[in-house]
Amino acid sequence: ETLANRYPFSCYKQVFVDEVDKDVSAYATMSVFSTNLLHSAAIIDQQYITRKAMALAIAEQFFSCFITIQNWSDIWLPKGIALYLCGLYAKKCFGNNEYRDWVQQELQEVVKYEEKFGGIILDPSQAPAPPPIATNAPQVAQKPPDPGFYFPIRNFHTMSPKYIEMMHKKSHLVIRMLEHRIGQELLLQVFNKQLSLAANAAQQKIGSGLWSHMLISTNVFTKAI
Repeated sequence: ETLANRYPFSCYKQVFVDEVDKDVSAYATMSVFSTNLLHSAAIIDQQYITRKAMALAIAEQFFSCFITIQNWSDIWLPKGIALYLCGLYAKKCFGNNEYRDWVQQELQEVVKYEEKFGGIILDPSQAPAPPPIATNAPQVAQKPPDPGFYFPIRNFHTMSPKYIEMMHKKSHLVIRMLEHRIGQELLLQVFNKQLSLAANAAQQKIGSGLWSHMLISTNVFTKAI
């Protein structure tokens, strides 16, 4: 209902597996869930967690499985969009208070992590903009900033699991900031445009050169915004 585009695949399956390392793992046409998400109808509190997990898995069918990343440094973008769409569902399903509480918890966790370990860089392929310099101040060569982590942050495979978790949460918060900046309607139009281009490219032959529309990057997204 939120997106104007249809589900991009021909079918969708949900598989519940015991003792998996992640509660939710999305793949094309299928999502793998932990059996810990299953609950009796008498347990009311668990439905908040389970429904959000299922909504996130469906959102990742669009942004992560159908439209995937162009480079490793762009991995924050589809994850942030999927979490944002999941948040819209949570807001509609559970109410505004539950949604704002979820966002507040994410914000506190991200701030606490960055205060303790250092700032999270969503797109490590691009150096942060240098601080403003006064006109009369002498020009000093800027050294590349050191994020201060004991692991490289330029590749997804070398990041710590906690850093990745916080990066995903910060991605969601950044997409929400864009919503407040340009409005929800315009932001959803950008998502729908990306999905329409990808759906058209998926029907073409590989030699047409349109398959690049099925990839999303930070540069392409910022230009679309």
